[in-house]
Amino acid sequence: MGVPVTKKTVLALAGSPVKGGSTDRLLDQVLRGTRTKDASVEKIYLCDLKITPCNSCGKCEKTGVCPIDDDMKWLYKKLLKSHVIILASPIYFMGLPAQAKSMIDRCQSIWVERFKLKKKFGKKDRMGFFISVGNMTRPHLFKGAVATVKAFFATIGVKYTGDLLFPKINGKKDIMEHPTAMSDALEAGAKLVSD
Repeated sequence: MGVPVTKKTVLALAGSPVKGGSTDRLLDQVLRGTRTKDASVEKIYLCDLKITPCNSCGKCEKTGVCPIDDDMKWLYKKLLKSHVIILASPIYFMGLPAQAKSMIDRCQSIWVERFKLKKKFGKKDRMGFFISVGNMTRPHLFKGAVATVKAFFATIGVKYTGDLLFPKINGKKDIMEHPTAMSDALEAGAKLVSD
């Protein structure tokens, strides 16, 4: 008898306030790719959750536990257990929208737990992936968002393994007109969970 293969768990965080838009379509295609490798997938719309912004109360500084009682309580557990975490978010004002940024800011307690209190958080060898679209043609359109997502992944002990970033995308279905976006997304998803 061989060693049993553990099915990889994928946590997909949809950070756009718009369901069914270009960012969401890209995320779904990446998830199709992960399913071709038999991954276990859970997709969560952050806009459906009650996530209060971090108020810098400082109470997590001693315990590593955020005192705010909302949906982050159970999302922390999912961030802890997942092998692959995918964050999909459009660009608003050269950064992440409030839904994604509030969730990330609430991971301050994890930062305290890991780096100040020196406690273990999550499994080893976990991977993170970022998906984003933006309408502007400015240089460095994704620079701020990528820096924020890299800091988020580093805080929760996840290695930033790549991204799909598409400028000049505005309408809900615009990504479908891109010549390679859907095939790129499918391939990226399969690679994320390949051994």
